[in-house]
Amino acid sequence: MEGIKHDKDKPLIADFIRDFKEPLLELCKIYEFGRNKYGLGNWQQLENGQERFDNALMRHFLKEGLDDETNVSHVAHVAFNALMVLWYDLHK
Repeated sequence: MEGIKHDKDKPLIADFIRDFKEPLLELCKIYEFGRNKYGLGNWQQLENGQERFDNALMRHFLKEGLDDETNVSHVAHVAFNALMVLWYDLHK
């Protein structure tokens, strides 16, 4: 007898995480820095959060190398802020 699992059209999250392990770890560094600095979930409570994270994204987009405060690349900060903007977009 063969087992049944109805997951044909579900996202392959484990594969995604394996393929993007290093970039995701960089995003985690930024998340943890912000959580320690501002508190857990603070980013979800911001007034005009989507606009503010969009502006942060653009500030990091214009820079190169490592961010002075986090020591993580500005490219990772762009991706992280894009994730925050996307979260706000999905939660309108």
